[in-house]
Amino acid sequence: MFLFSCSLVQGQKTVKPVKNDQACSDIIKEADRLFPEGHYDRCITDLEEVMKSCDLSRGEKEHSLELLAKAYVETGDIGKADATVNILLKGFPHYELKEADNSEVFNRLIKKYKIHPKFSIGIRNTADWLHYTTTKVYSVLDGLNYTAPYVLKGYGFMYYGWAEFEFDKDISVNAELIWRITRYGRDIQSKVPEIGFTGFSENDSYIQVPLYLRKYYHVGQNIIPYFSAGITYLYMTQALGTASIFHTKENILTRSDNKNMLDMRNRNTFEWIAGAGIGYKLKNLRLFLDMRYYGGLNSFTNSSKRLSNQDLVDNYYYVDNSVTLNQFEIGASISYTLFNSVKRVKR
Repeated sequence: MFLFSCSLVQGQKTVKPVKNDQACSDIIKEADRLFPEGHYDRCITDLEEVMKSCDLSRGEKEHSLELLAKAYVETGDIGKADATVNILLKGFPHYELKEADNSEVFNRLIKKYKIHPKFSIGIRNTADWLHYTTTKVYSVLDGLNYTAPYVLKGYGFMYYGWAEFEFDKDISVNAELIWRITRYGRDIQSKVPEIGFTGFSENDSYIQVPLYLRKYYHVGQNIIPYFSAGITYLYMTQALGTASIFHTKENILTRSDNKNMLDMRNRNTFEWIAGAGIGYKLKNLRLFLDMRYYGGLNSFTNSSKRLSNQDLVDNYYYVDNSVTLNQFEIGASISYTLFNSVKRVKR
């Protein structure tokens, strides 16, 4: 069976077509006539010749392989029939089996194989909400409310790419690449008579790489709900801060822009991921609607460098808390399968 498969495939690849399109179509039509009349050997001979000597369209090739496998079944050559079915499904993984039109033996041969997407690439479009969670509060001057939260300035829509490798048990490993920009602000109220308030805002940029597993469930022929879980890695590439303070006695607002805060940041942070979604598959295309939550695992502020900027501490009485970044997404995505897996089902 293996040698036959290699021979048939090699024959398709190496033999230069010698028949014109019309002659090839006529041979296939003749095989279609011979098969229901029971002339299976002649049908096989014609189709083997077509596969070797014709440059068939995809539709003609699929139909010829299907009819050839059926003819092998009728002659009792199950080995060659199975090998031809294997070639058929690898070349046409979205072959639609119409059981009522076939013999039970042929239907069983088709059902011996499981086909699923193996490697896919896609893009996601998400609406993203960020939330900063303070895990520990620090202070440098009594009378200032350092519990003031880190408040996100706006939310955004993002587009990013992803790749997926799926295993046999409807479980896949996924990786994404995201360029993320965030902005937050703090308004620290004061009970100190000479200070009205002090504040701080920061623009941060990240490269974000989520890595996670998906578990698919099949509902009918085309609907595929799933759950996902994993971890995401964030690398901070930029952190520019703006500090301000209002002195009530002099009635002066002092401000300092574009402070490089990278030295005071943990440039490597991590989040856990949990999500769910539902997809619709149409041959090699799959469309998804999903939601996802990211939970921060470590603070993006560096505790060892908390007081390293003397200007912030001495002139603006500012200090960072320990803060994690959390996210919630609702998105839509589309993927295209580059390679499918065709494997025999173990029974």
